[in-house]
Formats: sequence, C-alpha cells, structure tokens
Amino acid sequence: MPDIAGKLFPNVTTLIVQLLSTGVLLIIFKKFLWVPVQNYFAKRADYIESTINDAKEMNEKASKHLTEAEKQARDAAMQYRSILDQAKEDGQRAKQQIVDEAQKEAQNKIEQARREIESEKLQARQDMKEEIVDVALEVATKVMNKEMNESINKELVENFVDEVVN
Repeated sequence: MPDIAGKLFPNVTTLIVQLLSTGVLLIIFKKFLWVPVQNYFAKRADYIESTINDAKEMNEKASKHLTEAEKQARDAAMQYRSILDQAKEDGQRAKQQIVDEAQKEAQNKIEQARREIESEKLQARQDMKEEIVDVALEVATKVMNKEMNESINKELVENFVDEVVN
C-alpha cells in the first residue's frame, strides 16, 4: 500500500523551504517594490485629488464669470434702453424746437405782411388823398372860373378831404 498519509501531508522540509522562499520574496517585494508602488499610488491619488480640486475651482470660476457676464448683459441692456429713451427725448425736443421755430417764422412773416399791408394802405390813402385834392382843385377851379391863390385852395381842399377820409 502506498503511503497515503505521506501524500496527504506535505513534506516538512519542502514546507519550510517554500515558507522561506515566500518570506524572501516578501522581503524583496517589500524592500524594492512596496515603497515605489506606495509612492506611485500616493502620486496617483494626489494627481486625481488635484484634478478634482482644479475642476471644482474652474467650475467656481466659470460660475462666477457667468454671473458677471449676466450682470454685464443686464447692465448693457439697461444702458441701451436708457440711451434709446434719451435719443427719443432728444428727437422729440428737436422736433418741438423745429415746429416752434417754424411757427415763429410764420408768425414773423404774417406780421411783416401785415406791416407791409398797413404801409401800402397808408400809401394808397396818401395817394388817393393827393388825387382827390388834385381833382377837387381842378373842379373848384373850373366851377369858380376864376384864378385864385392855388396854395390857399389846395389847403382848403386838403382840409376838406381829411375830414371826409377820416
């Protein structure tokens, strides 16, 4: 019969050699690989953490810039409306000023026309008065058929015409 018990349990020397070789491998691993792997994982964790922090900062900056841009857009819109309202006011004022100047100019022309008409009326009255005086003198001279002092006759006729005209 074969040795079943020997096959079930490992050989003690083999076990010790295997444990020693595993221990040596662990020591070598810890000495040469453990620190670099730990450093690599630490650097990787720091990199990931800094990337996350940078992303948060950029997100905050972007949010801040977006808020500022929205505020500037609102301010620009208000300024645009203000400028537009001011331009409308200026346009209305200019329009009113032009209308007022046109009315004033029209009033001045009407007044000038009235003065010219009044002047022409006075001139026409004067001309008519002189014509009436001449006609009256001529009529009076023919009626009286005698030659009188022309200056006295003219004065009498002018007085008569003044009374009739006025």
